[in-house]
Amino acid sequence: MTDLMGTAPADAPRARLGDPQVAGALNTLLDNADVLALAALSIDGLLRRGDTITANLNDGLKDFRSIAESAAFLMEPTRRLAEEAPDIADAAEALLDSGMFNREVVTLLGRLAPALAVVNGTEAANRNRTSMSGIIPLFRALTDPDVGRGDGLMIEIVRALGRTF
Repeated sequence: MTDLMGTAPADAPRARLGDPQVAGALNTLLDNADVLALAALSIDGLLRRGDTITANLNDGLKDFRSIAESAAFLMEPTRRLAEEAPDIADAAEALLDSGMFNREVVTLLGRLAPALAVVNGTEAANRNRTSMSGIIPLFRALTDPDVGRGDGLMIEIVRALGRTF
């Protein structure tokens, strides 16, 4: 079949094959046909699974958004912590230098903690009906060995405090 000018449709591609650039480009395409086939199959797979990929990306973004929203409550405390970090560091350094974490101090505080607990003291006072209604019950309490040991500790603490002032 020929067009109005008298040339067959197949004549135009044959004429272009004579051009060295076109021939070189076709040779490059033929040399890389396996890569082009793989690319075409990959694009086909991507397009066929586009809905699934889009849905998964959407779900991932929703999950990320919910995580970000659930962590929003940390924003204010984190900001305050960042602002107060220098003061906190100074206080921590002063506390470390103070000797408060000395093994003997920590051991003593550990031994005192149960006795100083408000619940234990309140329970014991209620259970024993401890009350001081004058000087005579106070002197009677001093004969108790537990009270004597506690008084001895308090006297030594007061002496040590006096020496430091």
